[in-house]
Amino acid sequence: MFFILSKTLDFLLSPLLWVILIFFSVFFCKKPSAKKKVFLTGIILLLFFSNSFIVNEAFLAWEDKPIQLSGLKKYETAIVLTGVASNRKGITDRVFFGKGADRVLHTVQLYKSGKIQRILISGGSGAVLGVKIAEAGELRKVFLYCGVPDSSIILEEKSRNTTESARFSKKVIDSLKLGKDFLLVTSSFHIPRSIGCFTKAGISVIAYPVDFYSRDRNLDLETILLPSESAIGQWAILMHEIVGYLFYKLMGYS
Repeated sequence: MFFILSKTLDFLLSPLLWVILIFFSVFFCKKPSAKKKVFLTGIILLLFFSNSFIVNEAFLAWEDKPIQLSGLKKYETAIVLTGVASNRKGITDRVFFGKGADRVLHTVQLYKSGKIQRILISGGSGAVLGVKIAEAGELRKVFLYCGVPDSSIILEEKSRNTTESARFSKKVIDSLKLGKDFLLVTSSFHIPRSIGCFTKAGISVIAYPVDFYSRDRNLDLETILLPSESAIGQWAILMHEIVGYLFYKLMGYS
């Protein structure tokens, strides 16, 4: 039930959907003054959610800061969370990535630079319908392509969300006696919820944020004044994560 609910939030927490519904409601307003107010509300919301500067400021406030690789101590194991690959093309001889490939590429850099000795990939299938392929196994292929030996890769392929990733990873860690301190590699916006879940599961982790949506603050007129369709999508991602974080706290998952 929780899994289905989390997927439904992706649809409901969409600023574009809100704006469309507001504009659509204009047709049901009988008074001209009410029509103007509703229409003006839609315009204001559209300008707000399509502003790149505002959404970037929101992400800057929410996301963890990047960590310099040179100042990072060595860890035996890095836990990499999935949620970045896609099988929409129906081709199985390669892995297709959306945004979030940094989770894999930056982990490869950690391994190649000697900062980690092994990689625990945590994540099953996030599909509600259709073919369900464990993403951890797919990412394993990419790590192998990049030169990480199979002996340094561990899979957890049952989890469907962050709280399950933490619980199932804990079982793997205990069964293999992997140690106590771990580097947790995931998207920066996902760090607060992830840290909470893994701490709740009894795993001591240090966050290694990657895949940033925020950029260094830019005060040029184009960023501040011109609407951007990508900004609307970024708001949906951020609001989904904030609501997910609060829901996890309320339910005691983190």
